[in-house]
Amino acid sequence: MTDSGANAEITGLRRVQLIALFGLLTVFTPIGIDMYLPAMPTIAREFGTPIADVEHSMAAFFLGLCVGQVMIGPLSDRFGRRWPILIGLLLYVVGAAGCALAQGPLTLDAARLVEAVGGCAGTVLARACVRDLFPPQQAARIFAQMLLILSVSPLFAPFVGGWLLPLTGWRSIFWLQGGAAALTWGFVWWLLPESHPGSDRRLHPLHVLKDYWVIARDRRFFRFVLPALLTNAGLFVFLTGWAHVVIDIFQVRPEFFGFTFVLNGIGLIIFSQSAARWLKTRPGEPLFCAALIANATAGVLALVFGYTGWGGLLGLLPFTFVYCAMIGTINATGSGLSMLHFGHAAGMASALIGVLLYGGGTLASALMGAFVTPTTPVPLTGLMALFGVGGAATYLLFRPRQPR
Repeated sequence: MTDSGANAEITGLRRVQLIALFGLLTVFTPIGIDMYLPAMPTIAREFGTPIADVEHSMAAFFLGLCVGQVMIGPLSDRFGRRWPILIGLLLYVVGAAGCALAQGPLTLDAARLVEAVGGCAGTVLARACVRDLFPPQQAARIFAQMLLILSVSPLFAPFVGGWLLPLTGWRSIFWLQGGAAALTWGFVWWLLPESHPGSDRRLHPLHVLKDYWVIARDRRFFRFVLPALLTNAGLFVFLTGWAHVVIDIFQVRPEFFGFTFVLNGIGLIIFSQSAARWLKTRPGEPLFCAALIANATAGVLALVFGYTGWGGLLGLLPFTFVYCAMIGTINATGSGLSMLHFGHAAGMASALIGVLLYGGGTLASALMGAFVTPTTPVPLTGLMALFGVGGAATYLLFRPRQPR
């Protein structure tokens, strides 16, 4: 299928089916992150290790997402989208089972890496399939519609993890993840067409790296991806350290941890769907800029309230709400804008977006994990503010100058 050959005949129920399936495929990465967050202090106690050792499993997950996406992009452009998605879901099942059977932090880290390598296939190739099947000017809007499904996971995943924890133990969280991936494998087999016929793209590592470099150095690509990378790094800091802040510092019981995520999930839904409506008739770049500025402002205010202690946990929640809600708009709009000119290599462009976002997330998560047992929210909120301000600053730095 050529870049101009997007399937305009995909309408009605079939369109809804495909967007729903693509949204479902993107869910496995966030549920792999969110669902076990309330269990992290419990896992640390069972393994007899500091919380930082268990937080490293988050960094291992992000590293797996990077490794998987480096491979999955070129493979999908060479061999098509459908089989890499199916193989990825099987790897996710294997990794989730390994997490459920882990006997220590190192085995948990290894299993989390495998789970992430499998889960990233759906995230990367759902975006690539959208670029294959729909006109390029619709991509940002469809990404925002997919986020409606993606945004449900922060609403329910921490609740599910928190309530399973006292009932069936933390290992059942990973058995549930593996079962969900196995069920989705059946839906993909039944509903997903092959959207890309493959190509004669060479898979030699040096050639692949060269192709990635050509995309990465293109200003039309990196000026949207770099701000998204930094703001997402702040999100990964939040995901890594928030359970310790809520459960250990503010003494909230694990089964109630999910309530601190409800507003974030609602915010993602509201703002991602507002972005979809905006992008229906308006350009995406002004929305992208506004979301970056709002994200940076929320990060700075979170740091102020975390440092002063004003309002305790309730004082932080409004700013984590805005910070996370803006990520939905930034990711949907930034992905659509950055991929607009790369229909000929949608798989690699999508994979490179994921590699950069999760590569930054790996480093940010490891940086948060370096604070062994923080006693205040300042390390968390300080890093969020740093990355939020950095995202807005880099966008303004690389924005083209308007002619006089």
